[in-house]
Amino acid sequence: MPGFAFAVPVLPGKDTHSVANLMRSRMAEYEESRRQKGITMERVYEMATPMGAFVVAYVEADGGPAAMQAMATSDLPIDRDFRAALQDVHGVDFSQPAGPPPEVLADWRDPEVRERRAGLAFFAPVLPGRTDAGRAFSREAFATRRDEFTASRRPLRQNVEVVTLNSTPQGDLVCVYLEGVDPVEANRGFAASQSPYDLWFKDQLRTIFPPEIDFSQPVPSVQTLWDWHTAPVRA
Repeated sequence: MPGFAFAVPVLPGKDTHSVANLMRSRMAEYEESRRQKGITMERVYEMATPMGAFVVAYVEADGGPAAMQAMATSDLPIDRDFRAALQDVHGVDFSQPAGPPPEVLADWRDPEVRERRAGLAFFAPVLPGRTDAGRAFSREAFATRRDEFTASRRPLRQNVEVVTLNSTPQGDLVCVYLEGVDPVEANRGFAASQSPYDLWFKDQLRTIFPPEIDFSQPVPSVQTLWDWHTAPVRA
């Protein structure tokens, strides 16, 4: 199932749990909304950054990012209220196009893992002028050297990694979604890894992201706001 992620800043003082509380209070409507749009997974995380809090959402849908347009134009009461709640928290009118849709740069899934596992998502801003370098790196790391990538992630008990480019008026962002038995621990393991492939991978990231973002250190704490899916996740 195609997956993609996107990041949105949170307005100062806003409660990011309010959107999840709305959906939780109207689950039947929420699930019907997602069924109509072919959405099978929606996971939402809050990440603290020096730029303020951001929400990072990961979605899997039959039509990929086209599901965002379906959500933007839906006239279902739950979708209208969902967009209003998002605008209150983020200051963004989600019924209006805000730029190009998310661009999936890489989507790796371990074919030996059948069940869904726990998730984690985060983002990082791209250095100006380095977006094409990021695209080229993604092709090499995830496609050309796919066997090495798989050999890197399997010992971490990770089974999914999706990398998505968001083009925003403030610059390009890259969102990363990880899935595994314990994605937080997997991220720690990757940060500490000294394998030749992982060292190469982290060296390449240093050329794409600002120097204060160090992938040799674990990602700062990320809070799960929402986790809904139609497939079971192994405990």
